[in-house]
Amino acid sequence: MRRIPVLIIAPEDDLHAHAVSAVLRRNHVDVQWIDLGLLNMDVRLTLLLDQSVSSSLLTDTSHSIMLSDVGTIWWRRPRFPEELADRDAVTSKFVHNEWEHFLDGIEPFTNVRWVNPPGANHRVQRKAVQLTAAHVEGLRVPHTVITNDPNAVRALAAKGIPLIYKRLGTVYQPTTVTRPLLPEDLKRLDALPNCPAIFQERIEARLDVRVTIIGSELYAAEIDSQSGDAPLDWRLDYTVPFRPHTLDNETVCRLHALMRKLNLIYGAVDLRLTPEGEYVFLEINPSGQYLFIELLTNIPLTERMAAFLASSHEELSSSL
Repeated sequence: MRRIPVLIIAPEDDLHAHAVSAVLRRNHVDVQWIDLGLLNMDVRLTLLLDQSVSSSLLTDTSHSIMLSDVGTIWWRRPRFPEELADRDAVTSKFVHNEWEHFLDGIEPFTNVRWVNPPGANHRVQRKAVQLTAAHVEGLRVPHTVITNDPNAVRALAAKGIPLIYKRLGTVYQPTTVTRPLLPEDLKRLDALPNCPAIFQERIEARLDVRVTIIGSELYAAEIDSQSGDAPLDWRLDYTVPFRPHTLDNETVCRLHALMRKLNLIYGAVDLRLTPEGEYVFLEINPSGQYLFIELLTNIPLTERMAAFLASSHEELSSSL
């Protein structure tokens, strides 16, 4: 019998982790929380390969956690230890690479349920991975070109398809929100060889839909994005109505198939519902936020996440 039902690996200021841990403790579930950003301070991690494989964490209170004693690990946007200010660029790059390889080794040294498995979580952040997987599973995806070749973008634009462009990665800057590709933008594509981007067909919308997937359960919320100031990117305007939404069975089945293909347990999916009533897949965030959906729709996602994390392997198997 595992002695620690839930271990949260997340930054110490993560609001989702705070909310879920509060629910778990209120329900008398033993939950431990580790911030890997403290590994170069008071926290230690050891991966041991001897007669058997094991891994352990030493917390800042000198409490040792054997990961083999954990039921579920919630891999919630872990952070690396911060760089020391007095390091030169070469040393900083080397140390960061060593941390990356070290932390990538946690998953194979454990035999626990991950939400999500770190390897899958990292891989799915690549838009090329998720878009092709969604296409294979029968979800409609926009016409897409991911490139640093200006001529590839001009060729797509020449077909007369209205286009948008956005960032490929997860680093946010105000200039990287979703924008329409205008005729004057085509003249600025000569800078594209220096930094690739993703260009997609602009999908006209009746609504945007955010689907929070926790294990076998899907919780959809519709966003009346077209009534607000940001019809292309609803994240820029939270004043529009948010309501619970019911997906059709075919879309639900395809989203479940997508999750299995990507080896994900949790995901936040963005869909766009066209005026003709067709769902179009835009992206999936394996570490996506959901508290704002809960606040705006009263869908009890924190309770659902806490219950799922505390559930046993047997309960998980019977629900999938």
